[in-house]
Amino acid sequence: MSDQTRPGALSAGLVLGAFLAPSALGMSATPIALPALGDSLSVASGATAWVLAGYTLTLSVASALAGRLADIRGLRMPIVTGMVLLLAGTVLVVAVPWFPAVIAGRMLQGIGGGVAAVLSFGVANRLFTEPGERGRTIGTMGAVVGIVSGGGALLGGALTDLIGWQAALALPGLSAIAAIRVLRIAPATQPRPERLDARGAVLCLALAAALAVLLQARTTHLKETLVLVLAVLAIALAAATVWHVRRVPDGFLPRLVVSNARFVLAAAAGFTLFAGYLIIQFAAPRLILMDHDLSVTQIGLILLPTGVVSAVLSRTAGGLAHKVGPLRLVTALTVLSAAGLLLAALAGRQPVALVIAVAACVSGFSAGQVALMAAVPHLVDSSVHGVAAGVFQLVFITGGSLGSAAVGGMVGAMSLSTAIGVLAVVPLIGLVAAVAAGLLVARKTSSPAPVAGGTRAAVAAENPARATG
Repeated sequence: MSDQTRPGALSAGLVLGAFLAPSALGMSATPIALPALGDSLSVASGATAWVLAGYTLTLSVASALAGRLADIRGLRMPIVTGMVLLLAGTVLVVAVPWFPAVIAGRMLQGIGGGVAAVLSFGVANRLFTEPGERGRTIGTMGAVVGIVSGGGALLGGALTDLIGWQAALALPGLSAIAAIRVLRIAPATQPRPERLDARGAVLCLALAAALAVLLQARTTHLKETLVLVLAVLAIALAAATVWHVRRVPDGFLPRLVVSNARFVLAAAAGFTLFAGYLIIQFAAPRLILMDHDLSVTQIGLILLPTGVVSAVLSRTAGGLAHKVGPLRLVTALTVLSAAGLLLAALAGRQPVALVIAVAACVSGFSAGQVALMAAVPHLVDSSVHGVAAGVFQLVFITGGSLGSAAVGGMVGAMSLSTAIGVLAVVPLIGLVAAVAAGLLVARKTSSPAPVAGGTRAAVAAENPARATG
């Protein structure tokens, strides 16, 4: 794509943000519609949790798969495939009033959402090679997602009240509309002659699925026997995946990615930021209702300003990541997220304090996602950018699932405020990971350049300087 036909950073960021944001609505706008869905389809409240769990399960699995397919086949094929499945799922959700069909539709939506979540960043990274432009583009994407996701509960509640639960659950389908424009601006790439490592893909995706179901076990009321079986299966799949990566280093999950300590530590920081985000999302409505008799719509209005704050910080994060380095920015954001959780624990029953706390945690994740996605080209070789971005998204979602599961499980043993306070340590673990990643990048930058004829990992060493600024 020539400079004359390539969109500007702002224009591309808005288009790609519109492509990405509906996948976030699939999580933020859904919980509020579940009671109405349960009443309409005569489904127990515990079973309705699968509407959200099924979506996040396939979203996390599809993220890694879409990223690897983009590396091998280019961007357009997985985008088109994902959007076809997304539309098929949306039709099932809206048109078939049968609970199994709704679950199947939501899982298809999750596949499309995973494609949008990863390849929106993939398009941005390939459109803009100059770090400043790329940072502005990804920052704009984060701003769009922040606004839309911050208003997810309000939008989902309003649609449920005015039209029905089907309207709230159909929101992820909006990505397919934005995809028309995304396909026009996505750079054409030549498919590589290599084949997809099917065995590695099955192992990795099965492991991701087992972990996702385990993390939702309490919410979905799985029997203890099934949880134990899943835990054993997850351990076996993890061992098999490690063995396969060692045996096939350039397979579905390249050793170039999983053995990269800088990448792994950066992903761990993102894990903790998303955990903090979903901890506060779980806790905020419950804290408000302790002292205030409010409707769901009123709660959504109270929390709406958090989306605006998140959007502003996300928009700024792209430029800041370029100036100070994405890992330094992530380090600061982990502190912000931990402070938000502590404020919620100490004063969360006061609406103003809670809004500030939620804004801190939401901003920590949304801006952190911007910074970490901007760092991908500096952390790994260009040949694995897609799968690296997919693994990032998979790790983020797993962290979020763990965060919500942890706070939900702890509430039975202690007060909600105490649980939030204890879990404030999670982003601080991310702080340690981000600092360690930055130190490794700095050490790599100061090392002598590798000699010619090295492995592809040598190529990745050209870029790390900007990761710390």
